[in-house]
Amino acid sequence: MQFNPYSLQSPPPDGWKRNLRRQSRAGSIVQATLAAIACIPISIAVAIVAILIYETVLFFQDVSLWNFLTDTEWTPRFASQQFGILVLASATFIVTGIALIVAIPIGLLAAIYLAEYAPQKVRWVMKPILEALSGIPTVVYGYFAFLVVTPLLQELIPGIARFNGLSAGLVTGVSIIPIISSLSEDAIRGVPDRLREASYALGLNKRETIVNVLLPVAFPGIFASFTLAASRALGETMIAAIAAGQNPQLTLNPLVPIETMTAFIIQVSLGTVAFNSLAFRTIFTVGMVLFLITLTLNTFGYWLVRHYQQSMTQVVVPSTPRSDNSNLCLDCNLPPPQTRELPISIRQSPGFQIPFTRRHRLDQFFSILTFLATLVALAFLGLLLLDAFRRGMPQLDWQFLTSIPSRNPEKAGIYPALMGSLWLLAVTLVLSLPISIATAIYLEEYCPDNWLNQLLEINIANLSAVPSIIYGLLGLELFVRLLAPLTGGPTILSAALTLTVVILPLSIVTTRSALRRVSASLHQAGYAIGMTRTQVLWHIVLPTALPGVFTGALLSLARAVGETAPLIAVGALSFISFAPPLSWEGLRSRFTALPFQIFNWVSRPQQGFHNNAAAAIIVLIAILFVMNVLALLLRNRTSKP
Repeated sequence: MQFNPYSLQSPPPDGWKRNLRRQSRAGSIVQATLAAIACIPISIAVAIVAILIYETVLFFQDVSLWNFLTDTEWTPRFASQQFGILVLASATFIVTGIALIVAIPIGLLAAIYLAEYAPQKVRWVMKPILEALSGIPTVVYGYFAFLVVTPLLQELIPGIARFNGLSAGLVTGVSIIPIISSLSEDAIRGVPDRLREASYALGLNKRETIVNVLLPVAFPGIFASFTLAASRALGETMIAAIAAGQNPQLTLNPLVPIETMTAFIIQVSLGTVAFNSLAFRTIFTVGMVLFLITLTLNTFGYWLVRHYQQSMTQVVVPSTPRSDNSNLCLDCNLPPPQTRELPISIRQSPGFQIPFTRRHRLDQFFSILTFLATLVALAFLGLLLLDAFRRGMPQLDWQFLTSIPSRNPEKAGIYPALMGSLWLLAVTLVLSLPISIATAIYLEEYCPDNWLNQLLEINIANLSAVPSIIYGLLGLELFVRLLAPLTGGPTILSAALTLTVVILPLSIVTTRSALRRVSASLHQAGYAIGMTRTQVLWHIVLPTALPGVFTGALLSLARAVGETAPLIAVGALSFISFAPPLSWEGLRSRFTALPFQIFNWVSRPQQGFHNNAAAAIIVLIAILFVMNVLALLLRNRTSKP
């Protein structure tokens, strides 16, 4: 039977108008829904500030602000209470200072090696291994600092205490090396190649080009990495809580036990503290101080970067006199082109007179130095894994995986903690994925480049730098206390909501990156065949970006599975004899998790529990390895044409 196109019934004359109005209304509803969800990050920031301010104001109704700022003792849980924040602040700055002294030179030299010296194949191998340091849970670093680094320091430095700030600072520095190396490498590789070529044309070798050209130009990105690393070090909780001790004293000596601000919050959270008590408000006040310090640091770094970028674009090359042949120009009325130069001064100096051989040797020495700095970070990762496998493999068997915790280390297992971690991962994924996708879609597809977009951008950037213990305080006040009728108090649901807030900034950033990789031609093709914006997003953009979205979700969950401080703040139990059931009651049940179980075992004095902690670390690292492999496979899939 031959097809007759004229036999088709044409739509009613007004049918396309009704369909257009229906699609327009649906698009408006979708846009309004996405905008409402995109306000969640702003609501989180407002909630953090409001809760901290509220509890801090109540705290200062009982404690004098002057005494808080000037007292030299910190005894909030003693009969004679004193609240000298300088005690906790000095310990925090000691650990942070040592960490930056370690991380800045090693991280910057590693970035230089990966960006300028490493062959492409070597970079492909070394960069993921170096970045793996940032994926290791901080409770594992605390284990390593207390059981490996401190004994080594005691052999090298007589008189150093079992708990000390030096060990915590050194290991904290290693944990933030990937932040500096990764961001600094991106900044160095972002310098235009023409500047390198111009430097080589002037006779500079690679070392001189790096020092005199690349590093000054890449300074904004490099300084941003330092700022972010300092914020992470200031907010580091588990390394300080395990290795530095819990002895508040005003000192600048890193060889004695000290207590940082985050360690104090953990110490109080581990105990039984009544709501609305002075001790309860104290942890929020300390959190407020920590929040203000990190916010000030990030704001200063942002201002300095913007100021430096503006100064780079405002430097103009002095104009030169026009020659007599200027009348040969086609249009002499045109103004001379304005040229700009980078603030790099090239002047005669004795350095240019150094013999070539010596300059070549200095260049070789510098390349070896950058390679050795990279190896130091990789060697630390290898040593950490080697010690964990040496201690933990004899303990790792089926009984260990299926048994409950016990006072006897030979009978203790991780089954409730393992099931609790899997519960938290599943619920956090369900909660965080729709919010991150909706927020990313609104920012990329709907939100105009106005004050709202800038507010969301700044808010997400600030949330990513907030210490995780601050999110724990938010979860304690909001989900555990105020929303207790819904969440059941310190339950799996409260912990999952808190972890969702923790990983939301990272998840939004990775989802936006996946959406940006969708070709603009696909959008245009959808519009060309008459699809609306909502249809293009649902049928073209999201299916194309889905592998990248899930890659970002897995990387975010990898961070969530290793978080310990927020779980302690919202009430994780050190001992639990059951696994949460797969039901609504399971969501509202008490819980523990692998990171907290590791922290509990490391805190015990018996060697058997230390070995159990190493075995639990192996299981935790195995989970992280599987998640990162899946993320890598999805990333490779998205990179294929």
